[in-house]
Amino acid sequence: MSRKHLLNVCRILVSVGLIVFVCYKIRLNDTLVKKDGTELAGRLLEKGPERFVVETVGGETATLNRSELLHDAEGRLIGVHRGVVTVLRDLHLAWFIPTFLFVGLIPVLGALRFHMLLGVQDVKVKLRDALGLTFLGNFFNNFMLGLTGGDVVKAYYVARQTEKRTEAVVTVFLDRMVGLIAMAVLAAAMVTVNLGDPKFRRAAMYVWVFLLMACFMGLMLYSRRLRRKVEYTMLVVLGAGGTLILASRVWTRGWEAVWREVLLFVVVVGLLALFTLTSSLRRLVRLDELRRALARSKLVREMDETFHVFSQSPGKTIIAFVISLVCHSVAATATYGFARALGIHTPYRYFLVFVPVILMIAAIPVSVAGWGVQEAVFQMFFGTVGVAATEAITLSFVFRLCSVVLWSLPGGVVFMLKKERPSVRQAARAVSEEEVAP
Repeated sequence: MSRKHLLNVCRILVSVGLIVFVCYKIRLNDTLVKKDGTELAGRLLEKGPERFVVETVGGETATLNRSELLHDAEGRLIGVHRGVVTVLRDLHLAWFIPTFLFVGLIPVLGALRFHMLLGVQDVKVKLRDALGLTFLGNFFNNFMLGLTGGDVVKAYYVARQTEKRTEAVVTVFLDRMVGLIAMAVLAAAMVTVNLGDPKFRRAAMYVWVFLLMACFMGLMLYSRRLRRKVEYTMLVVLGAGGTLILASRVWTRGWEAVWREVLLFVVVVGLLALFTLTSSLRRLVRLDELRRALARSKLVREMDETFHVFSQSPGKTIIAFVISLVCHSVAATATYGFARALGIHTPYRYFLVFVPVILMIAAIPVSVAGWGVQEAVFQMFFGTVGVAATEAITLSFVFRLCSVVLWSLPGGVVFMLKKERPSVRQAARAVSEEEVAP
């Protein structure tokens, strides 16, 4: 079995395992939980505020007062759980239908950003074609293994339409990079505004890490000098950013809670500094030899020139960044709309932080198109603000189905209308070898 096939099998196993795990947490029936942990499962006939009536699975009717049900340490009622059947049966179409139409803005905004970035490289592609390629990429991302198959297919088709093949291919992946940077910035801004809310602390750690990665990607994109000193840039960004992250954790949690993290950080950064700044260690890991080999690569030189062109057009790149912010805000707002349709009344500000973080984590290619990972992380984050596991996981499935799967189906139509329909492997080979003929 090849390494690629082994990785795909591992992704499938991760997805299956996580989906089984989250499905185990879903309650099919409505459930009342007493203070002593006793559960009454069935169908809620009357729901509060002070009196709850449930028809149990056995056909009996039980009545419980609010004071008899389970509460958390803050006195909030947590002993009433809707089953997935009730959650879907009570779907509010007045929220669901407008939200489903609204979420269709995401691929449109993505196509507009992609078209603008191609224009920076003077790659002539019609906006209509950019929209079709965006749908096509989303389709492959959702129905093929991994999260980069769609990018590869987009790169294949856009490279066929221009002589600037390298620029076109690099722009496809740069488009994703700009989107990830904007996602990290949006989440970081919302966490900063709500630093006083302890419910954001779990998400904050993920946000700072992704923001650190975004800063590194931004510096690599806009400075040729820093690209040529990539190891020093990475060390400085990691050192400065990591120090700020740990300082914030010491401030919010106290030294006793995070001193081990500080020690580990100092050791890791110290080792990286030794290998970066010490000539003998650089020779040991052949760092300078690797840099010289990359400098001789024609593809690396062309990519460097492509990035340089982007850095010379900050206005259009900033507009693309703003479009990305709007796109991610639409995703967060749509998730809020689907939540309201499912009867979940969590405040909007939590969606502006949690949704970008969830999507960033789900984008890590450890499962098939993020299946299982997204659902588990939805439950983890929204569980901190009182959303029951059944409701959070159902929200994740509804969001994925409506905003990702259904709105990517036009990409399947676009693919069927193409004269040439390569597999992801064929497209990847053509892109990597730059053998795509215009």
